[in-house]
Amino acid sequence: MRKWFGKGWIFVVLLVVMFLVSVRSVDAKSGDDAVSITISAAGDCTLGVDSRYNNQFNKYYKANNAAYFFQKVKSVFSKDDLTIVNMEGTLTTSTKRAKKKFTFKGPTKYANILKKGSVEVVNIANNHTKDFGNKGYTQTKKSLKKYGIAYSGNGTIAYKKVKGVKVAFVGFNTINNKLSSSSVKRTIKKARKKGAAIIIASFHWGVEGSKKPNSTQKKLAHTAVNAGATLVLGHHPHVLQGVEKYKGRYIVYSLGNFCFGGNRNPSDKDTMIFQQTFTVSASGEVAKDKNAKVIPCSISGKTTTNTFQPRVLSGSSKKRVMKKMNNMSRKLGLTFNSSGKAKK
Repeated sequence: MRKWFGKGWIFVVLLVVMFLVSVRSVDAKSGDDAVSITISAAGDCTLGVDSRYNNQFNKYYKANNAAYFFQKVKSVFSKDDLTIVNMEGTLTTSTKRAKKKFTFKGPTKYANILKKGSVEVVNIANNHTKDFGNKGYTQTKKSLKKYGIAYSGNGTIAYKKVKGVKVAFVGFNTINNKLSSSSVKRTIKKARKKGAAIIIASFHWGVEGSKKPNSTQKKLAHTAVNAGATLVLGHHPHVLQGVEKYKGRYIVYSLGNFCFGGNRNPSDKDTMIFQQTFTVSASGEVAKDKNAKVIPCSISGKTTTNTFQPRVLSGSSKKRVMKKMNNMSRKLGLTFNSSGKAKK
């Protein structure tokens, strides 16, 4: 009798557990549960040089190590859920240089710089991806894959699963390349069909040195949001541009340079990390909230040269960059408070 009684209680306990799991499942489907996912984005990263002009980045690597370059921003990147940058250049052994003014490359092992810096995803849709031909392009992708760095662009969609939520990264290049609105719509629609709740769209666009987006940038950005993009990121101008909020989604028109080996002393060293925390319901709906912020940074530890080590700014330098961002973003209908958080 005692033996049966013991087994009976075990059976009852199992029934209770199954009931609780069932209730939990129903709650999740009804949208009672939600998760928060924080994504950081930074601009142009050239992990290498054009050896016809300088070899400074390689010298810094030799004098330090792979962890050096993102050391001053890793405290930000390591605490988020995902970090994405624009990978502007190649990681290759190829010596077949494209016929153009600037061509950038680094050794394949430089992909470890991203891994050590807690960067998980890169955009490779830009005008320097094929600086060393198809071989350079293929080796770059293999190197990124070897070090666990996902890449998107040129038809490739990168997917990441975070807290049970699928995040998609798509990339587009408009520099010396015809990009249609239909192509943007088609790619984002594909990511949505694959079950992505959050879709990050990166665009290589605009005019170098220009501090405001042009009509093409705005048109493509709005097209992306209308198609279902959750966040739009821009790069190529090598300087910061303003941020817009369109239909509840943020558009960062230019993130500027970041860890940029392509120039040993840019005159404008201001940059930023754009960070947004997305609230995703159990049904996959992404809230249109204002949990976004600008983190002012400099691409260098010195004002007179590029140390290739971006860092978070503080004090008067932080205030100056925030003022710059507000001046540019205000024209697009958005402002940030003193701590960098979006107001609208």
